[in-house]
Amino acid sequence: MGETPGIAVAAVDNDRMALMALRGILPQLLPGARWMWGASGASEAVRMALAPDTRPRLLLVDMSLDDGTGVGVCRRIRRRTDRVLMLAITAFSTDTYATRVAEAGAQGIVSKADVPAMAAALRTVAAGGTYDPAGDSARTGFQTAADAHRRLEDADLDESGNGSGAAGDSGSGGADRPKLGTKETETLRMLAQGLSYEQIAAQWGIAPATVRTHAHRAVDKLGAKSLAHAIAIYLSR
Repeated sequence: MGETPGIAVAAVDNDRMALMALRGILPQLLPGARWMWGASGASEAVRMALAPDTRPRLLLVDMSLDDGTGVGVCRRIRRRTDRVLMLAITAFSTDTYATRVAEAGAQGIVSKADVPAMAAALRTVAAGGTYDPAGDSARTGFQTAADAHRRLEDADLDESGNGSGAAGDSGSGGADRPKLGTKETETLRMLAQGLSYEQIAAQWGIAPATVRTHAHRAVDKLGAKSLAHAIAIYLSR
């Protein structure tokens, strides 16, 4: 894989300080790269990544966002194009997201805390390769952008032909499933980040029992078998 001088890089992260840090360290991580933009929200990032005048060649995608998930961002972009390379980044264990983000069409995942690994991941993905922290992309199924785009396109065609719900609904009748409320969505997001009912309740100034109610309603609405299953469905969107 050759050098990638002048490659345009963008990032989505709900922590603006993290975006500033990424922009500042990019020249050391990927020499010759050109910073395009930083977005703090999922919808904004998808819109800018798909627009021809703001489309980067490489997009760094944080896994935990305020208005969605990094997995969802990757899937929405990859369904539409293979022209954007995507590298998932996270402050949590990469194993938490690796398989799901590979299925969503990203080319790799790396920990934000591991700077040498991030440099290696950026250079590998920018040059057209795939990156797995364990050194085995086959372990989680990371594919090139072209292969992942083709796979998701084929899956969408199969599902539309079979009359099933959109990809990412985990095959449980997503089209007919009630939409999650704001608090239900936020509860799943915060639980996915590792917060407890008590910690979420303290942040919101409510009783832990109320947080549990939001979580249980989310499980019911998603048709999930358990809270863990509901979180997995949420993260796959």
